[in-house]
Amino acid sequence: MNRKHLPALAVLAATLVAGAPLRAADHSQHDHHQHHQAAAQATEKPSNVQVKYDDTQLTDQNGKKLKLKSEVFGDRLVVLDFAYTNCTTICPVLTALMAKVQTQLGARVGKEVQLVTVTVDPARDTPARMKEYAGKHGAKPGWTWLTGPTGTVNEVLKGFGAYAANFEDHPPLVLVGDPVSGTWTRFIGFSDPKDIVAKVDELAGVRQHASHQDHKH
Repeated sequence: MNRKHLPALAVLAATLVAGAPLRAADHSQHDHHQHHQAAAQATEKPSNVQVKYDDTQLTDQNGKKLKLKSEVFGDRLVVLDFAYTNCTTICPVLTALMAKVQTQLGARVGKEVQLVTVTVDPARDTPARMKEYAGKHGAKPGWTWLTGPTGTVNEVLKGFGAYAANFEDHPPLVLVGDPVSGTWTRFIGFSDPKDIVAKVDELAGVRQHASHQDHKH
């Protein structure tokens, strides 16, 4: 990701990985103006986005080839992020955030909601490496980690607005979407996991309402 974000993100990394709530650093230890400015650059308000993807075949952390649209997503709601296993700054924090989302969603993961991480470094992130990384971060069934040929993965990344010519500068983002309705929301920076779960709940509520309307007719 862009290195101008690193000061604020380093603080957020320390708090999130340690299990502390996401909050601003102690201003007695950090310059208030610089920290506030960096934090503002690092995190933006969630926004609705248009994404593009198809049934591209990728490979999961178990070495199984899966089609993105029909097999990975299916008709489940999706929480999607992007990372690479050699990253020591931003990706572990995003992964820790995803792990908290996994915990808060509980038994819904893998059934109603699918968690997905796509590598931004497919040349080095083999399924075995991704499986090891996933295990270190407590990934459970229902959280799929995807890699594949570099050209294929890069096209997928472009479709989700997550591609960077230098993968180390990839944007820190999480997407929450309903593949059935085509509604997707982008969270940039480090959001509170509760906000991501709230968006999942919102999409689930819209589905439920639509289902009730269909039954009335």
